[in-house]
Amino acid sequence: MRYIGVIAILLLVFTIGCGPTIMEGKRIDAAKRSQIIKGQTTAAEVVGIWGQPAKIEKLPSGAEKYVYQSYKEEFTHWWTLPKYERQKMEVIIDKGIVQDYSYQVDTQDVITDKDE
Repeated sequence: MRYIGVIAILLLVFTIGCGPTIMEGKRIDAAKRSQIIKGQTTAAEVVGIWGQPAKIEKLPSGAEKYVYQSYKEEFTHWWTLPKYERQKMEVIIDKGIVQDYSYQVDTQDVITDKDE
């Protein structure tokens, strides 16, 4: 009877330890990033390309910062750390026109569908 309990606990640990792939937000594609032209692209075009931002911040200057984020995490084995990729793009918009933007990516290990 004790062996059945130990086997049940081990099965539970293996089941919990092998998690699914987690995705939040839409991936920020390099081809779409290249469509941003500082001083020309409008806020409406940015929303048309990527949809509504995850967050809109009002800046002290009166401009707005649109924040787009993406996160993907993959669990391969219960005994290893997960692979992940976190993308963040911030677009500064003043008077309806893109003034500047930045793109950051943070990864651990390799995510196969990653672009530059």
